Amino acid sequence: MNEVLGTSEQALLKGLPEGTLGDFVSDAVLKKTNDAYQPSDKVLVDICLLNNGGLRSQLPKGKITLGNVFELMPFENEIVVLTLSGEKTQQLFESLIQSNGAPFSGATVKGKGKKMTELKIGGKEFDITKTYKVATSDYLAGGGDKYSFFSSPIKVDTLKYKLRDAIVDYIKEQTKKDLTIKVELDGRIKYE
Repeated sequence: MNEVLGTSEQALLKGLPEGTLGDFVSDAVLKKTNDAYQPSDKVLVDICLLNNGGLRSQLPKGKITLGNVFELMPFENEIVVLTLSGEKTQQLFESLIQSNGAPFSGATVKGKGKKMTELKIGGKEFDITKTYKVATSDYLAGGGDKYSFFSSPIKVDTLKYKLRDAIVDYIKEQTKKDLTIKVELDGRIKYE
């Protein structure tokens, strides 16, 4: 547990509608999911969506240990990739706007009050006629935390890859590249 995985330039904190911890974890999980994912259709994952409740602690400034990541993610949750219809994807982001955000990556969304006004996925305008792939935890994929938009997906791919392991692998990968962890809020969710 004392193994040092990497170094963070700042404390990573939870926040709504966006926090440095949520941005970091969802970006890390999206990257490592796409590294591990071998879909038959060769289409990678578009979005990662998690929940603040699943992030059980924050990450400190300075050295990040294996123990820190276990405190952050104490559950044995595995990554699941859900292929969602355009309608379900729209529901997902409408729900995010209505609930004041959650950790996600791969998209930008804007809202006014409780109404979604703009959505881009992978830098492109959202298209309700397309399908989108979402990486999430097996807990949320099963409807946990009232994530009902995950019900009846077109396809479910289980990776047998724990969320915690994806975070550990991502931090180690950054360290191998001589990179420290630095997260700036990028406005992936905004309210007018």
